[in-house]
Order: sequence, then structure tokens, then C-alpha cells
Amino acid sequence: MPVLTIILPTFNRARFLPEAFASIDAQTFRDWELIVVDDGSTDDTEAVVRAWSDRIDRHLHYVKQENRGAYGARNTGLDHATGEYVAFFDSDDLWLPHHLARCVEALTRSAEVDWIYAACRCVDVSGAVVQSTTFETPAGPRPFLTLETRAAGDLRIIDDSEIVVCQLSHGLYAGLQNSVIRRHVFDGYRFSEDSRVVDDVMFLVRALVRGVRLGYLTDVHVIYRIHEGNSSGSSTDSNRESLARIRRESIVGLERLDRELVLTPDQRRALRRTLSRHYFWDLGYVCYWESGDASRAFQAFKRGLRLNPTDHRMWKTFAACLVRSTYRRLSTPTQHATGS
Repeated sequence: MPVLTIILPTFNRARFLPEAFASIDAQTFRDWELIVVDDGSTDDTEAVVRAWSDRIDRHLHYVKQENRGAYGARNTGLDHATGEYVAFFDSDDLWLPHHLARCVEALTRSAEVDWIYAACRCVDVSGAVVQSTTFETPAGPRPFLTLETRAAGDLRIIDDSEIVVCQLSHGLYAGLQNSVIRRHVFDGYRFSEDSRVVDDVMFLVRALVRGVRLGYLTDVHVIYRIHEGNSSGSSTDSNRESLARIRRESIVGLERLDRELVLTPDQRRALRRTLSRHYFWDLGYVCYWESGDASRAFQAFKRGLRLNPTDHRMWKTFAACLVRSTYRRLSTPTQHATGS
């Protein structure tokens, strides 16, 4: 049995696959199997996979299915996985050669850790660096880097009881493409196929609540390519409607967590603050108000305020938008019908 299973879901991404396979084959860690799940592609994905099957000197298992979305494809890959560890490869991204070796070494050394992740570097379609590391912003380090950790070599094992609150409030930046995970984390658990883009975030919250342990490496392991086909909406070309779809899906996922999980009071407050932010700012202000849809904007504003009624900034913005909307309505000339 291989030590590690790589799951590569793909849908009409044949143009990215040669670089993806080359990136996988360049890994310094070699004890893996590769499961390619073709999620109903209509391009020449199968031909590309066949051409590379003899070039990669490890087991490559090709599965084609009717389109079920990225999470459905990942679930299919998990059903076929045999390795002790699992890594998910997004067909339009690239792993640096040390990714698997560094993560597997850390997992082997730290038996109490279930999920290890590292930073990504974001580049645009020309290859220019947009963000040198996803662990930092121009304003400074991501909030999760302030969580209490314990060192095991250069691995930082997160021991902080606030890890769930941090994931709900700010994110841990432990994406599937930059992680290596013990396969037992998925025993009895799968991704929700109702979601198209955000269930990795929801899956991680559920995993943390049931006690899954995380650790991170601070060096860059993944090249994340931003382009018009990104399902996450990270492309600068994403329009407001696609962003609204992603935000609505996030809201559905968070509301499901609110109903289904047993959370501490602090965790539930963090979840509802994030829900409030999604409703008010992401959906209401950015997607609706700024595109001129005042009716849907105010519906989203009110939901956000109900979830977090003490947020003074939201109330101030709500009042300003209400004044502007009223002024526009009153200043619009009344149209009178005329007879012919």
C-alpha cells in the first residue's frame, strides 16, 4: 500500500493537467498513488491522462463520473484512497517539490497531529506574484499566527483552545490544496455535495469541533494561480453575481453549522458575527448596494444587524444608506401618464 494518496479532481481543465502531473511527479517524496477523478469533462482530459499514465512511475488510477462538483469528485477519490495520508491537488495549482516530503515527515514525527498545512504563493495568469505568502497581508501576519502553539522542529502544533473561534472569525488558511491529512480524519465523514465552493471551510470547522489536531509549516508549498475559472471567486475578474453566489453559499454552510454543531458560547458568537458580516458587508453592501440593488441590500442589512445588533459601524452604514436611498427616491421625478 502507498503511504499517501493524492486525489486530483478535475473538470474541463485539460490545459492545466500537464503542468499538474509534472508538479506531482517532481515531488521528492515518492511513496504515493494518484487518483484522478474526471468530473464529467467534455474536453480532452481523458486523452491527457492516458498520455501521462505511462510517464508517471507511480500508480495512476483514472475515474470518470457524471458531474457532481468538486466536492463530489473529492468524495469519489476518498472512496478509492488506500494511503495512510491524503493530499488534494487542485488541477490548476502547483505544488513545490518539497510539499509532500515536508508534510509527511512532520506527520510521522508528530503522531498527535492529524492535519498539516503550509503557505501558498498567489500568482496571476502571467505568473506575476500577487501575494508572496497567504500567511501574511500588507497589514501583517494572519490572526491564526497569534494562536498558542508548540514547536516540533519547524512544525507549529496549534494547542490553543480558541482555534475554532479563530477559524470561524478569521480562517486558519488550511486549504485542501496546501494540506496533508491523515486518512482517518475522513472515516465516516465526507464533504457536502450541496456546496460548490466553500465546504472545505465547513468541513474543517466540523473536524476541529470533534477534536482533529492541526499544525502548520510557515514556508511556501503551493503556487496558487488566480484566473477567471477560480471557483473561489479569487479572480479579479469575478463579477458581483458570482461573488454573491459564493457569499450565499457561505451563509448556507454557516447557518447549517449553527443548527447542527454543539458549540461553546464563544464559538457560537464568533459564528454569528461572521454570518452577520457575510450578510451585511459581503452580500448586502458589496454585492447588492454597490451594484444599485437597494431592495436586496436592505434585506441583507437587516439580517446582518439581527445577528449582531451591537455593531455600531453597521448601524452607521445602514443609516447612511437609508438616507441616500430615501433621497434618491424623493428626487426621482414622478412620471405622469398622458392621453393620446
